[in-house]
Formats: sequence, structure tokens, C-alpha cells
Amino acid sequence: MIPGISSAMEARLRQLLDARLTDTTEETFHDRQYSLLSAEEARPLGVELIGGGDIMVVVTDPDRRLGHIRVQTGGPGSVMFFDNRNWSGGFQASIRILGHDGLLFFNDIGDRFVALTEVFMRSAEQMLYWGIGASAVGLSVELEGTGRSLAVGDDALISAGVWVRNYDMHAMHDLRSGTLLTRPPVDTLLERHVWLGQDALLLNTERVGMGAIVGARALVKGHVPPRVVVAGVPARVVREGVSWGRDTYGMTPAERIAIGMPETPEG
Repeated sequence: MIPGISSAMEARLRQLLDARLTDTTEETFHDRQYSLLSAEEARPLGVELIGGGDIMVVVTDPDRRLGHIRVQTGGPGSVMFFDNRNWSGGFQASIRILGHDGLLFFNDIGDRFVALTEVFMRSAEQMLYWGIGASAVGLSVELEGTGRSLAVGDDALISAGVWVRNYDMHAMHDLRSGTLLTRPPVDTLLERHVWLGQDALLLNTERVGMGAIVGARALVKGHVPPRVVVAGVPARVVREGVSWGRDTYGMTPAERIAIGMPETPEG
């Protein structure tokens, strides 16, 4: 499907291509032309490799600048893919990959702005997937656990100061029994058209359903249903049957359809 990535990673990527997350399908990539670049060859596109290591960069337009991406790798075999044929927006990222065989997969962002303040992939064979037209004012990501991933769905809107961590940081034990109280790292999936409010923290969160809104400074763990508002610490559902539009004054028919609703309200 994508040159340069392993068959195991390709299989994992194929599993993500679900309508709840993205319009991207395997067929999407059949008409693409790919260029495989070393980090040095990708430098004119805005990729800066720091601190040694190496990474393969795969693009669909070798002449279209990506933005400003600083990347540091600690293991071999990692790949960054950019479907940049139609990019006209801004893209900034600071990325650290400690393990081997990682994959960062960025779909067409169009004219959106994406600022990944910090991406820290701590383990081997991890994946970050970025959906079509998804945007971020300021997102920090930390992934722990071999083979774990974060998937951001199409048309997601991520506000400033948002953190996504797929684990509980340090282990916490019951002192009498010695029982481990913290959960192991999880895969985190944000379905399509999700809005994460300013300073939201997703900690060991498995899924945020399509069209959901996470309130400012909310602390989210576990699962968020589709088409709800969650808020608070810890976050809880405060309203159901709602979603949001990028336009200040309403949702477009396409936005409604994307989250499984009729294109016009019933009333």
C-alpha cells in the first residue's frame, strides 16, 4: 500500500481504515506517485534531523514543502509518510522516536494548520495516524508500549495545550497487597470530527466517538461516546445528541453526514 513500511505495519494501518475514523481506503493510494527520501534529501521540504539516527520520508509530491519538522530517532527502520500533493496549510512538529520501526502517517491536511508541539514515541513499532483535514493549534503526544498507536480521525479539531498520553505514566501500587493499580498502555483512537477543547488531557483514553466534544481542561480516561459533550475532572457526559461545526454559525451537511446524521435537521 505504502512503499517503505513493513508488512506488519501495513496490516495495522489497514485495520485503521474504518469509516468511523476516515474516508481514506486502500484504493485511495492506488493512484499516488511516491518518492522515497532520506532525511537529507527531505531537508529542502522542511525536515530537520537532529541528534543522529536516520528516518525514511515518503511523500506524494517531492517538490511541495511540508513545513518545519524537527525529528530525532533512536532506532532504525522508522518512516514518515506525507500525502502532501495538495498541502497549502502550515505544519510544525517536534518528534522524538526512541524505538525502531515507527510509523508517522499524515494524510492531506489541505489548508489546515497543524502544530504538534511534542510527539514522543517511547517504544518500538509505534504508529501515529493523522486524518484528512485534521487540525491542531497545539498538541503534545506521548506514547508508551511496543506496538501502541494514536489515530486522529478526519476533520478533528484540536485546540491549544492539549495532551494525549496513552498510559498512566509511573506505576502505582497498593502498599498492602502489592497490586498494580495503574492500567497498561492502550491504543488511543479519536474518531472523525472530534473537537478537543483547550488544555484537555486524554490519559489512557481508548476511544473518543465521532462528533464528540471534549471541554476545556477536561481529564478524559477510557471511552467517550459519539455525539456528546464531556467536561470536568474527571470528565463526564454533560450533554447528549450534540456535535459542532467549524463555521461559527452552524454545521454543514457534510459535517452532519460524517458523524452518521441526516444532512439536514429533522425539524
